[in-house]
Amino acid sequence: MRIFNLKYNIDTRTETADARFIKFSENLLSGRIGTASAKILIEGVTHEDKISLKEVLEILEESKENISLNKKLTEQSRELRQLSNELSFANENLIFKDKQKDDFLDSVAHELRTPITAIRSAGEILTDDDDIPLEIKREFLNNIITESDRLNEIINDILYLDKLEHGEIALSINQNNIIETYQKALNPISHLIHQKKIHLSEVDLLTNHIFEYDEARLIQVFQNILGNALKFTDEQGTIQAKFQEKDGQLFIKIFNTGKQIPEDDLNLIFDKFYQSRNQNLRKPSGSGLGLAICKKIVEAHKGSISAKNVEIGVEFEMVLNNNFKYNSESERIQYQ
Repeated sequence: MRIFNLKYNIDTRTETADARFIKFSENLLSGRIGTASAKILIEGVTHEDKISLKEVLEILEESKENISLNKKLTEQSRELRQLSNELSFANENLIFKDKQKDDFLDSVAHELRTPITAIRSAGEILTDDDDIPLEIKREFLNNIITESDRLNEIINDILYLDKLEHGEIALSINQNNIIETYQKALNPISHLIHQKKIHLSEVDLLTNHIFEYDEARLIQVFQNILGNALKFTDEQGTIQAKFQEKDGQLFIKIFNTGKQIPEDDLNLIFDKFYQSRNQNLRKPSGSGLGLAICKKIVEAHKGSISAKNVEIGVEFEMVLNNNFKYNSESERIQYQ
């Protein structure tokens, strides 16, 4: 009554109701028990008629149908909201992946352009000037060979990383000695480390040295991290490896003194071509894909890899399970 009086500006002391009130009441009831049921009830009241059992059953049936319909509409509305959210997430993911693709292509173009430009420049000089001294010619030819090797390295790393991302690289999981594996990775670059008079050390806290992993892939991880450490460690600096087992997991930390990584970039250094997008770091030679490859290999072993700044340098940490196992047969097939 209050709503009706307010709607039509009727004095609350008025004791009679006109046709508007009947229509208003019918509309109000329709939202609860349905149009037909509301009409029956209102007509019964206004004409002071008795409502038959059949009409009561019709009212109940219509109310039941309305309740059922409301439930269906509510469920459909919920499903539509969920679908809308999923579509929104998928759209955001596509936009992100599209940006990643653009960034990757830009980085690839940038990385390939550098050695190609160097090769072309050296070739043009050799072609245009016949009077170049033999020593200078050899220097330009050596530059062409060096840049060609770098170009080949970039292309190989791009193809290798693509296969890793699609699970197309087979893992050969066997029991291996982790200290011996580390030494195998260290041997090819040990003379470069000695040339820079870098102090090399190991901290072995393991009671058992035998773990399950793909030795060739882990050597590649070690060499990428050690190579990175070698580039950024100043002369007479330090590179240290630490091995420790805890809670059934193998922890490997490789520390090097030298320039730290900007804090905002610590989560980005394992991205493709990270160095080419962050010019605040001194850019070393290489494909810019080494750490991205490390991450994919470690993750294929169900492990994790991270980096953090310490007081006088940078520390990389790998965590691997003591006994490597695939979670399912389909997962094993994916990597084999």
